[in-house]
Amino acid sequence: MMEFDTYLKQIKPIEKEKFDGPKAYWDLRTHPVGSLGELETMSIRLGAIQDRTIPVLEKKSIVVMCADNGVVREDVTSSPQVFTQMLANAMARGETAVSVLSRHVGSNLVVVDIGMTDTIPREDNIVSASVRKGTGDIAVEDAMSREEAVQAIETGIRIAEDEIKKGAQILGTGELGIGNTTTSSAVLAALTKADIRDCVGYGAGITDAQLEKKRAVVSKAIARIGEEADVVDVLKTVGGLDIAGLVGVFLAGAAGGIPVVVDGLISGAAALAAVTLKPEVGDYLFPSHRSAENSAKVFYRASDLRPPLDLFMRLGEGSGCPLFFQLLEAAIACMDGMGSIEDNAIDPSLLVSLRED
Repeated sequence: MMEFDTYLKQIKPIEKEKFDGPKAYWDLRTHPVGSLGELETMSIRLGAIQDRTIPVLEKKSIVVMCADNGVVREDVTSSPQVFTQMLANAMARGETAVSVLSRHVGSNLVVVDIGMTDTIPREDNIVSASVRKGTGDIAVEDAMSREEAVQAIETGIRIAEDEIKKGAQILGTGELGIGNTTTSSAVLAALTKADIRDCVGYGAGITDAQLEKKRAVVSKAIARIGEEADVVDVLKTVGGLDIAGLVGVFLAGAAGGIPVVVDGLISGAAALAAVTLKPEVGDYLFPSHRSAENSAKVFYRASDLRPPLDLFMRLGEGSGCPLFFQLLEAAIACMDGMGSIEDNAIDPSLLVSLRED
């Protein structure tokens, strides 16, 4: 693979004129212009990304990064660390929510060991790409070295590129890792400078006493980040291997001209890191659903992304991505199947645009 900095340079923004064709086509469908709201906005942007008037979405893939976090030693989680491996195995067997939903919508699901501890046997179809066996405890030490952070990002790039080479026209992102709402909250706090109390929430469910410990850990961890730190420094100091791997997925999607779907808080922190590294990545991001985790509000404000679904979900795993795939497919179906105003003898001069430009 090429040098990391060189790789970033090949990511380009979507050319503005590529929006014109899909937008003009929508405007001639039999409906008040803009009245289908986000269904129009999403499919127009997808068309611009693909440089097609009517986009296509035949092959979909979700990449789930699995990794363990040393911060579990600080009593900031409700589950033992071995749950990461147990849930990864269940996911690989097709038994978790994202597995079922991916199967339901016809999406490929790639479960990646990018840094789990190694205490129980693995399912054979889990991709072995471990950078190290879990991270350091960010309360007292860096999560990983800078070299390991770059390696994790490059691993994510490689896996995403493999899916793109296999024909994926859209990528979803997911994660597994006990303790990763702590690491993602730390990344979020470091990148946005938002108040710690806004950045740290209950995650998968902890006591009020554990929440205070979690906030204290995040405060202590980000205090070690230097003023001149870049995104990779933030990831190596307070992040997780799953987060760094997902950064690579977002970068690879943008570099390959492929849209990438953000799931919840953890994938959101990775998306924000990717956009901070290369702002043009934002052109290729689609949010799936509004996470019910309170700290996710910081991400939505910082990224200016507006999720189209609000189902009070907070599972993670990438479980919002298959639902969004179906929503996007519905938008394309409308675009492709609706008649034109000309076919229906409607005078276009009588139509008033409702679209938010």
